[in-house]
Amino acid sequence: MRNKIVNRRHDDIPAKLAGNEDAMAYYGVLKPFFEQHHLEDSECRDITADVALAVQEILSRHWKVQFWDDDDARKQAINDIDDYLYDEVKGNMGIVISLEQMDGIIERTMLVARHRSLK
Repeated sequence: MRNKIVNRRHDDIPAKLAGNEDAMAYYGVLKPFFEQHHLEDSECRDITADVALAVQEILSRHWKVQFWDDDDARKQAINDIDDYLYDEVKGNMGIVISLEQMDGIIERTMLVARHRSLK
């Protein structure tokens, strides 16, 4: 356990997220949502990792100094995450996701982003 903390070892994190602490954090909050869809373990990990990377890319695209104080930048990022969830996750991946679930995912990922930006 100590080695996992000291060396930041993450046994259950997909290889495509290796070294990407922000995406790993998003993966952690997204995984419980996708686990409830009864996907195979490997499919669940892959989809969750892809969504985590997409969320990170969207936030990076909108990131700027004083991001948390800029309502427009935050709203644009939230809109883009919402569009991604609706178009890609619901549309292309065929995962059943309600608007309330999308809002919950966005809220949790934004909380993680805010927390990580304060470090």
